[in-house]
Amino acid sequence: MVKFQDPNVILQEMRAVMELSHVFGGIFLWEFFTTLDFEWSVIRGNRPYRWTIWIYSLTRIATLVAIILDFVGLHLLTPINCQLEVTFDFMFSYLALACASLLLMLRVVAIWKRNKIILALAITVWTTNVAFLIQGVVRVHSVWITNSEERCLLTNSNAVKLNAIAMLATDTILFLMMLTGLLHLRVQGWGMLGLGNLLWKQGVIWFLLAAVAEVPPTVFLVLNLNDALNQMFQIPALIVLSIGATRMYRSLINFSSDMSSDVPSHSFPRVTGNSRVMPPNRMHVAIHTTREAWQQTSISQTNQFNPHVCIDEQLHAKAWELGSDGGLETDVEKMTSMVDAPV
Repeated sequence: MVKFQDPNVILQEMRAVMELSHVFGGIFLWEFFTTLDFEWSVIRGNRPYRWTIWIYSLTRIATLVAIILDFVGLHLLTPINCQLEVTFDFMFSYLALACASLLLMLRVVAIWKRNKIILALAITVWTTNVAFLIQGVVRVHSVWITNSEERCLLTNSNAVKLNAIAMLATDTILFLMMLTGLLHLRVQGWGMLGLGNLLWKQGVIWFLLAAVAEVPPTVFLVLNLNDALNQMFQIPALIVLSIGATRMYRSLINFSSDMSSDVPSHSFPRVTGNSRVMPPNRMHVAIHTTREAWQQTSISQTNQFNPHVCIDEQLHAKAWELGSDGGLETDVEKMTSMVDAPV
């Protein structure tokens, strides 16, 4: 039976922590520098500016700083102020996690079309998580040791247990809110659109990432076998969640930009006053969600076909809403505006 409090066992596990941190830190560094073109395209004006780019960038920068501080802490040769180094390391790590959850929260609010009840619930859940993260930064404590290896050692690694539990609970609640919102959109017919499918797939992927990244560190912190195991999966969890959140953000923005460029503005006519436009009574539209097949549609209808109406108008005719005193608005426009703000 393994004696988890044995100094030799702890030393071996700390070396495993160092190796794991290097592997995942290297993965993030590769991800960070190979995707800088996204921010650069926004700076150059090649990509539309959205205020959420600041949250996206802060997530990446905070993770980068946390990784650098972690590397510094693992390779110290001379005594330093360990408390200061560890405090800043945890502060930037938790800042990155908070921003990653914020990207998810904004997506939930957008999917629910800024419903006030959902907005209030999402903000409450997220701010509660942030409060636990701040508590973890304040409670963490580290000292310099000179035993078999000279390094900084966390003396109360189990103090962040509540943080891990709160983080897991927050992402689970936000995922359930997002899942419910997507199911609601599917009932309304959004499942036909490529954007609806993208949001659905990304929601499932995020839940899987959160489970894989957050469950192991939470379990080990609850078990509290030793300090090494308590820290074993914290850096991997940070990297996985940070990369997952930022990649899904880029994917959604790229999809929105591509859809805007592929569909001309005249495809969405507006009618003011009490005018009514009657769409084809019987029409089948096969919408291919890939960009390459966007124009490949199969349309059949029994009523009169107007050759002066472009194919895009026919493509989106199924999404038209009738009977509004304020005029006519397409669901595609609604979904596009939902993406642009605030996700």
